[in-house]
Amino acid sequence: MNGVSRITTKEDISLVTITSQTSESVLIGSIFTEFSRDGVIIDMISQTVPQGSVMEVSFTTDSRQMVKVLAAISRIRDRYRQIHIMVTTGNCKIQLYGQEMREMNGVAARAMMALAESGIDIMMITTSEVDISLIVAPGDQISAVQKLEHSFGVKVRNR
Repeated sequence: MNGVSRITTKEDISLVTITSQTSESVLIGSIFTEFSRDGVIIDMISQTVPQGSVMEVSFTTDSRQMVKVLAAISRIRDRYRQIHIMVTTGNCKIQLYGQEMREMNGVAARAMMALAESGIDIMMITTSEVDISLIVAPGDQISAVQKLEHSFGVKVRNR
């Protein structure tokens, strides 16, 4: 019983981070509405706790959607000059899944320590009761997968 029953990976993931000097819900709603209008399928979403009026929200999408993402970003930048947008492409998503996570502590700690001990930086993390999703740089993918397989005794299944 280790909390993880399945590990999957997905390559060529884009990470988009939007930083704003205004932390208004309407801004976030407007931004995601623009992506929706262009048919951009968004996977992971993570928002930091606003620091004063500064807000940061990140999301991932398949890199094949970058033409749509860049078109939406252009419109968003025209409307909201106060935001800064950073895009990195070619990343890897590693997803740890296990029903046992609902009732088990330390699963995230084990995953993060396994990567930290290898010097692998985690670019983004999202979780649910049964899932931990991690974004790592493409150059770290093989090492990250090997470490997580070893740590949890589960072989990766590519999606």
